[in-house]
Amino acid sequence: MESTKPWLHRIRSSESFVVAVVTIAIFTDVFIYGMIVPIIPVALVERVGTREEDAQYWVSVLLAVYGATLLIGSPLFGWFADHSRYRKLPFVIGLVALGASTLLFVVARSMILLILARGLQGFSAAGVWVVGLAIVADNVTPERVGEAMGQTTIGMTWGFLLGPMIGGIMYEKLGFYGTFMIPVALIVMDVILRFAIIEVPKIAPDSERTRNSQAIDSQADAYNTFTCHGSQSPQARDPDIGTEEDCHEQTSLLRSSTPCAGSSSLSKQKPATIFSLLKSPRLPLACTATIVMAVMVAALETTIPIYVMETFGWSSGGAGLIFVASSIPSFAGVLIGKFIDRIGVRIPAAIAFSASACGWILMRFVNKNTTADIILLTALLFILGLAVVTIEVTAMTEASQVVGDYESENPGAFGEKSPVAQTYALFNMAFAGGQLLGPILAGGLRVRAGWAAMTLVLGVLCAVTAVPIGLFSGALPKRVEVEAERDASG
Repeated sequence: MESTKPWLHRIRSSESFVVAVVTIAIFTDVFIYGMIVPIIPVALVERVGTREEDAQYWVSVLLAVYGATLLIGSPLFGWFADHSRYRKLPFVIGLVALGASTLLFVVARSMILLILARGLQGFSAAGVWVVGLAIVADNVTPERVGEAMGQTTIGMTWGFLLGPMIGGIMYEKLGFYGTFMIPVALIVMDVILRFAIIEVPKIAPDSERTRNSQAIDSQADAYNTFTCHGSQSPQARDPDIGTEEDCHEQTSLLRSSTPCAGSSSLSKQKPATIFSLLKSPRLPLACTATIVMAVMVAALETTIPIYVMETFGWSSGGAGLIFVASSIPSFAGVLIGKFIDRIGVRIPAAIAFSASACGWILMRFVNKNTTADIILLTALLFILGLAVVTIEVTAMTEASQVVGDYESENPGAFGEKSPVAQTYALFNMAFAGGQLLGPILAGGLRVRAGWAAMTLVLGVLCAVTAVPIGLFSGALPKRVEVEAERDASG
């Protein structure tokens, strides 16, 4: 049987390779998004013929188009990925959209083509984030989901840091067409890597990872909850446990049994859906945390550059470099993920929002062109950056754990259509909503009420969010506890 396996099967199906491919996909998406930012105003004027005084308006329109297609594409990719046996197909479709978007940017000489290019870019981002994170959740053991999500933030960080900088340099040195050499190379590499992935199929009885969930089945049996091994979710199926006939022999003896394949009761019991997960506070809280986190990021991007130029007299280059302070903490994403895997998401998320509240409120004291104020701003941006990456990793981890914990408490509830990708679609939509709300909230407050009022409102928003997060968000995943207890007793 070993000879029938694909080339480099062990490497291509390993957790490390899958996480690396998704991280590179996120980097490629964010890098190309950031690289386009300094080029769009030039392209509008020189290639499309827009008047300079109208460039700002059309830049805003293109950003809105990106956000709209991100919102629309997220649930579509989520549904598609959850109803496909392999998630690789929608993952590759997202890459095709990115390639088409890049090509349209290269050839666009009309506003319609630029709008279409930006829209495809948002659609591509939906595929990368929704399907990519779902692939990670599928192929990484539950006790390492937080660490894996932390690793993906590295790709996002490098993309945000390098995209605008390299895009501007390439445009100055090589011109408009030469700027797209690096994006094309990244897309080609991304194509190869995405096709190289060997993911665990949703129906994979021989997969080694499926056997890790037998502890969950044993725990369910201990509470007299019988799962039909002929029809349960693929993550918990093992050919050595039982057969469909065994299931029929015992189903009538137990009240809470899951219907067997072909059973007459199958039509009477509807499978659980994403809406079943929304009935508990955990998933809505994860989405709320994501919205507030995105508002924080958008508020920083909207107000900090103008504020430091006005207060410190810096150039646009200095205003861009100040964001390095908030980006550096993202490299700690892996360590944060490991910490979350050990103690759960509740405490880190609550601490992160509390630290954000303090950071925003203290930022009101940055109001003079002094060395002390510059140091204070740098320190506060570092704290906010650390809080943002912590919130992001906790929200992504919670989205995966909510599905897993529901399945462990209700074996076979989702059948073969576990809504992991749809939970990440909600996560993505929440982030897009926060990105749309952040500039409006922060920019409006900054103009009408001033810097001190804006920072106070954002600080209070973070403080208020910390309360329900600290009370109701997920604790230590039960699956990890069950497996740890079995390992200790075995």
